[in-house]
Amino acid sequence: MTELDIRQGTSEALDTDLDEDTEDNRMAHYVRREDVLRSAVDGVPATALCGKKWFPNRAPEKYPVCPKCAELMELLKGMD
Repeated sequence: MTELDIRQGTSEALDTDLDEDTEDNRMAHYVRREDVLRSAVDGVPATALCGKKWFPNRAPEKYPVCPKCAELMELLKGMD
């Protein structure tokens, strides 16, 4: 199974395909480690387990974990 990291960020690009990020919905999301690195290096948005697309750029420990990501992560852990 691929290792996952929690990363949280805001949608700061002008790309309309990114999900809106407001003060009310900021959460930490589960994202594949290589996707976070690719986002930082190549400037492309990351996609979380829940499907959110954004540019990770904040400390995840400051935010609650996305409930949908947490649920999907538990399902993945149960498959081991």
